[in-house]
Amino acid sequence: MPPFRAVAAFMSVDFPFILVAGRWRATLVMILPSAAASLSDGVHVCAVPAAEIWQTSGAARSLDTSGECSQLGFHLYEHPEGHLDDSASPVRMLRQLSVQAVMDVLLREGSASRASLSRKTGLSKQTMSEVMRLLTDRGWVREGGMISGGVGRSAMRYEVDPNAGVVLGVDLGSSTIRASLVNIAGAIVAQRDIPSDARGGQYLVDQIGALKRELLTEGQVPAERLLFATVAIPGVMDPVSGRLSLAPNLDDMGALNVAESLRQAIECKVSFENDVNAGAIGEYWETPGTRDASYAFISIGTGVGLGILVDGKLLRGATMAAGEVGYLPLGSDPFSPLSVERGALECALGAAGISNRYHQAGGPAGTSVREIFERYNEGQRAAQVTIEESARLAALLVATVTSVIDPARVVIGGNIGGRPELVRLIERILPSCTRRPVPIGMGRLGARATVVGAAAIALGEVQNTLFSPKELPEKRDVPVGRLQPVAAE
Repeated sequence: MPPFRAVAAFMSVDFPFILVAGRWRATLVMILPSAAASLSDGVHVCAVPAAEIWQTSGAARSLDTSGECSQLGFHLYEHPEGHLDDSASPVRMLRQLSVQAVMDVLLREGSASRASLSRKTGLSKQTMSEVMRLLTDRGWVREGGMISGGVGRSAMRYEVDPNAGVVLGVDLGSSTIRASLVNIAGAIVAQRDIPSDARGGQYLVDQIGALKRELLTEGQVPAERLLFATVAIPGVMDPVSGRLSLAPNLDDMGALNVAESLRQAIECKVSFENDVNAGAIGEYWETPGTRDASYAFISIGTGVGLGILVDGKLLRGATMAAGEVGYLPLGSDPFSPLSVERGALECALGAAGISNRYHQAGGPAGTSVREIFERYNEGQRAAQVTIEESARLAALLVATVTSVIDPARVVIGGNIGGRPELVRLIERILPSCTRRPVPIGMGRLGARATVVGAAAIALGEVQNTLFSPKELPEKRDVPVGRLQPVAAE
């Protein structure tokens, strides 16, 4: 047989997998427990260069041309130069899959005994002992006391160590900066909202740096325990220049390398996300019992935006600008210079557009949207005309989104979109402009959806980095577990 040309399935104690090795590449395929005999039933998890297949031994099986599994004994594959590469080894990957399975249970349920973890993950006692030793030695998991009261001996309870590290979520808004410090168990350690510096630019960056230091001090967290941060921004971050675009509501940011400036201010690894995408993650994370495979989050506030999740993954687009629905040619003249700069729909449905519409209907100029809703509830005619027309535009937006991405559910949030009066009007108007009804919900988190989503993205990045195999092609945007309002003492 020519070197590295084989089809073999290595059956570990916990994870069976197939290694399909060609001359140049080898593909590792996980086998589903219900159908371990067919290659087509496997789930592809990684592909590595064939030259990096390292010496492997164990009970092996081979697939013949009919797809049947037959016992063949042992197979050995050696690197042509005689050395081993553990960085891409199947054994290393199986170990990481075991770690991920255990951490997923602990993050979802809070604590569990080894026996309970073995039952829920399907891991053997030997593998479970190795995984728990690894996690406790590295400080990610700690003993949480004894479980007693049942038949037999008491068992040790294990839990994620909340002191192992924290992440920072930041919502950089045009009027308010919100920040939350969350530990790796998902509990809020400290949080704060401050008014955004109206001068914009570097002043906003300095505010975020100072806010980070204050939260670490308040939470009594050493700076080195800050593992990751995510900053949600109202626009699109250029990955090359680090500059913001499509962010008309932030002043003096166009020429600034925002990415590098914020990394220096926060002093840890930082990722950036569009604010509406972060809001979508926040609302999605808040409702784990009703998560849909396809989900749309429409935010209406100072601006208008859309976040799209498919199977827990954000749809960001080729240039990270997916969901910029404020630029849809609805509600106002799309060819006017203001619409080209800010977006036609945003000019009509954002906070400034609603205030202008109220003035055109006979109300005082400069009235806030909050005051307009108060007058709407009092029955004032100008306010009723304004809110009903705004709801009509919002219904057109929902109908457009439904036609394009066909979500299972649409959640409407933001400072304006989260108003129950507006959502009820949208539900009433929607059947008159579309024959494709879609369930509509109101966001639960209100103005905090974006900062919660930013913290969730940071937490998910830490979970992906620390507890998931790096070879997995798909990383989750939504972390395991739920946000807890107050960190446990």
